[in-house]
Amino acid sequence: MTYMDKTLGGRVEAHNSGGGSTGRPICEALVLVVEDESTLSEAFHSICDCLNVAVEQMSSRDELGAILRHRRPMAVVTVMDGVGQDGCHVLMTVAAHDRDLPVLLVTGEDPALLGAVDAVEELWQLTSVTKWPRLLGVGDVVDFLFRAGRRGGCMRLMSV
Repeated sequence: MTYMDKTLGGRVEAHNSGGGSTGRPICEALVLVVEDESTLSEAFHSICDCLNVAVEQMSSRDELGAILRHRRPMAVVTVMDGVGQDGCHVLMTVAAHDRDLPVLLVTGEDPALLGAVDAVEELWQLTSVTKWPRLLGVGDVVDFLFRAGRRGGCMRLMSV
């Protein structure tokens, strides 16, 4: 960064849509999993370990907004039927933090729930929500992670 600072005549800073400039990437190489069990976080751990991406699980009863501000994850993964907050509430909290933050929402098969998610996504102007009826295969998870990492400037890998 020192060379870039001298060459460009000032500090090189990364844009952070959640607030001011930090001089760091927009996010950390971290996937935040909001769930009350450990099904999703275990699946993401096995994949993220290979990619040098951290996975942090939090209960749906925890304060998501504060954790988003403090940890700056590259993506949030959640299920629709959380005990403390459902998937729609997670989406609204993410929207208040950063409308472009990638979210993977496992919705289940109920079309009524999918309609509710679509309504929240449109109303809160979320731009990067991925909806799966169930956790898909490794290739789909890796593709989601690569897109999220590139968007946040914390990974330089591209999916094929």
